[in-house]
This record gives sequence, structure tokens and C-alpha cells, in this order.
Amino acid sequence: MKQKSSRRKTPPGSRSDPDKPYSHRSYLLINAVFAGIIILVFLYSAFFSPERNDYPVQCIHERVSGEPCPSCGLSRSFSYILQGDLESAAMANSYGMRIFLFFLFHLLMRLSNIMIIVRRKMYINQLVIADTSIAIITFILAFGQFFSYYLKLLF
Repeated sequence: MKQKSSRRKTPPGSRSDPDKPYSHRSYLLINAVFAGIIILVFLYSAFFSPERNDYPVQCIHERVSGEPCPSCGLSRSFSYILQGDLESAAMANSYGMRIFLFFLFHLLMRLSNIMIIVRRKMYINQLVIADTSIAIITFILAFGQFFSYYLKLLF
């Protein structure tokens, strides 16, 4: 007669490390990916120059319609902001500073979330709720003008 083991089996896809539950690792990965994307956006803006106009990504809306959209000039605006030329940044895109601050805020929030997750192994549910609420509010504040622009085009 075999005796049953008192140890629980580890569910598929999770680690056997009880100190870091699967939800913590997933949330850590999500924050790391978002932080990495934001860093890439900033590196893109720092690497390409508005003076040389050598940005590889062109505005699809402008190429198709021939008219600029609210996002036209954001890359130039971000580049100017990183160079410290805020006046030129505002001229390149009037929403550039707002969008840049959105990305900067979220980069800092993602990095602080990573620190919280690594140092503390509890309160993940509260952190996710607060993070999601803050992300939705700041997204609407930063990108609301884009939604209103495209809604006006549709109606």
C-alpha cells in the first residue's frame, strides 16, 4: 500500500518558490516590459534628431490623408524635450509635453512597482488596483485629445 505524499504539487506554469507567488512574478514581468518599452521610446527620441529629420517611423495618417493628426510631431517634440528645448518641443507638437510627462510618470511608477514587488511579497492586490486606476486616469488625461479628434472625424 502506497502512502500519499503530504506535499502539494506545484501547479503548471508556476515556480516552486513559495516566497514569490505566480501573480507577483507576472506583475513584475508586466512592469518590467512596460518600463522597457518606455525606455525604448526615450532612446528613440534621443537617438534620432529633429534637425536631421531622420526618424524612421512616419505618420501613417498624414501619408494617407495628407493632413497632420494630433500625434504628428511627437517624436520631434520628445527629442527637443530631451535636449531641453521646451519652446521647440511645444512648436513641434502642442501635446508633446503632456505625453512626455505621461511616459516619464509611468516609467517612474513601473520602476517603483518593481521595487515594491521585489522588497515586499504582500499587498499585490492593492498595488494592482491602485496601478490600474492611476494608469487609466493618466491615460485619459494624456491622450484624451486624440480620442476627441478621431471621434469628430467619425461623427
